[in-house]
Amino acid sequence: MANYGFRADGTAIKTQWECILNYLQSNPGMPIRAWQAIKDFGFTRLSAIVKKIEYRTGIILKRHDVKVKTVYGATVYVTEYWYEDGQN
Repeated sequence: MANYGFRADGTAIKTQWECILNYLQSNPGMPIRAWQAIKDFGFTRLSAIVKKIEYRTGIILKRHDVKVKTVYGATVYVTEYWYEDGQN
């Protein structure tokens, strides 16, 4: 995984929302789910981070719910978010 904790000029990103936005903009069309945010970045509450991105930047991320199976066999829905090139 690339280091999304740094800007192109090499300066460190200090906020969770900047880090997630940098990741999404570096990978347009590639979705992120809460579990990936936890595993790859150590960030919980992805939905709150997405809201902050939208509030601070005006960029509205695409989203939809996906059916997944739990380890116990139940079917649940999780939301995935992605950035599309050419928006805002």
